[in-house]
Amino acid sequence: MDVTTGGRQNQKERTRRAIVAAAAKLIVAGTLPTMPEVADEALVSTATAYRYFPDQLSLLSAALRDGYAGIGERFQPDIGTERDLERRIDLATEGLLRRIVDREPLVRTVMALSLLRSVDSATPHEDAVGVRPGFRRAWIDEALRPAEDEFDAENLRLLKLALGAVMSSEALFALEDVMGVESGEAIEVCRWMARTLTGAMVRETQPKPPARSQKDGTSPK
Repeated sequence: MDVTTGGRQNQKERTRRAIVAAAAKLIVAGTLPTMPEVADEALVSTATAYRYFPDQLSLLSAALRDGYAGIGERFQPDIGTERDLERRIDLATEGLLRRIVDREPLVRTVMALSLLRSVDSATPHEDAVGVRPGFRRAWIDEALRPAEDEFDAENLRLLKLALGAVMSSEALFALEDVMGVESGEAIEVCRWMARTLTGAMVRETQPKPPARSQKDGTSPK
């Protein structure tokens, strides 16, 4: 590769990075930017943006990977050494949802892009859902780790699925957007739901006390 060719390649890479960075900046600010908006932010023409990305979805997907870069560590489960299962779930729910609120514009954009891609016939389903990082799974797995030897596999699976519905951005935003509550109250409702589900499973799996005999020694009917 000669110097001229290498220089052109480097310039192309710088331009691509500038476009992706511009889109990521707009996403973090809470928008789902169009190609012209990204081009304006990157100080390039819309035609140039389209030379690097064939459509809005491909550009936003690349930008979201950029936007999520560096926050994976922030979303790692942090529950501590608490042993009580309901308390662990409570801590996990609050910890995860507060991190979501801290990055709400980005999380909402990820959800919007995932939905857009799910109705795009050219996008495979696994690619559409793959936009979402699924942090909740790690939090749920870590919170329920002490229960792995206490619950049978099917009950543990059912509890994880149920918690996945309430320890979630979907539940949080439904309470905010549809029910009209502030984020703090929405988090408290999700914590209550998660504790209730976990407590119900704990009680269901506890051994039942033996039936008490009647005074004449016969078992109750």
